[in-house]
Amino acid sequence: MSILVRPSSLTELFSYEYDAPELIAGGTDWMIARRSNLTQDTLCADISCVNELKGIEIINGELRIGASETMTALHKSPLVRRYASALSDAAYVMGSEQIRARATVGGNVANGSPAADTPAALCALNAYAVIVSKNGARRAPVSELASSGKAPLAPGEVIKEFLIEIDQKSISAFMKIGSRRQVSISRVNMAACAVCSRGKFTQAKVFVGTLGAAARFSEEASEALCRGAHTELADALASFAARQIPGRPTLAYKQSALRALAMDIYAELLKRAEEAENNG
Repeated sequence: MSILVRPSSLTELFSYEYDAPELIAGGTDWMIARRSNLTQDTLCADISCVNELKGIEIINGELRIGASETMTALHKSPLVRRYASALSDAAYVMGSEQIRARATVGGNVANGSPAADTPAALCALNAYAVIVSKNGARRAPVSELASSGKAPLAPGEVIKEFLIEIDQKSISAFMKIGSRRQVSISRVNMAACAVCSRGKFTQAKVFVGTLGAAARFSEEASEALCRGAHTELADALASFAARQIPGRPTLAYKQSALRALAMDIYAELLKRAEEAENNG
């Protein structure tokens, strides 16, 4: 029979005599993929009670988000809404209300699904992940983790937290298109972050999900956003998709969807920039 443990700290988690236990936080993806594939001696570690993986706070000019925070917690957090709007957007549109109450941001990145919602937002916000294991800690850009197209962690590694530098001048947004308006897996998603002054974007970063990886940076779309040409942004995204998934049967659909998302996210960024300027 498999063994279940519930550590309350990382020290306790790394004290078990297993190099790579099965890690379960929200369990929304894990229950589907792994529950019927466990061997008799598998150690399953429920890490939802590990204190170091919790919390949303500002520390030394960075927004710190514990990896076990749920989508509901992200969306309801005033700090996330204020300093990481794209991430709040992504958390709000993920799955159903029940799924959002269980699914964690750490699991969403660690699972490596190309259809995940939060990686593109974290990448656009230039977020870093702090990853820990028995051998120590390392810090990695989420853009590096999300671009591989597979689960990014080595056996025994755990995402402890995400760090986002506070930038009062930046605005961001995330949008997606699924097979239906609610409770849908992304067919296409994208996130953008930029500085906006008097209607002009600078320092733009545009990341697209679902093109074979959880998030990929589009340099040409970022440049088009800075030029303020939303039609160029739409064309750039369509060209980007063609290079990422050439020959795929879904390419034409994704190009059409990205063109629509380009128009919507451009308008949303302008709206948020205007609101920010009006609020001082």
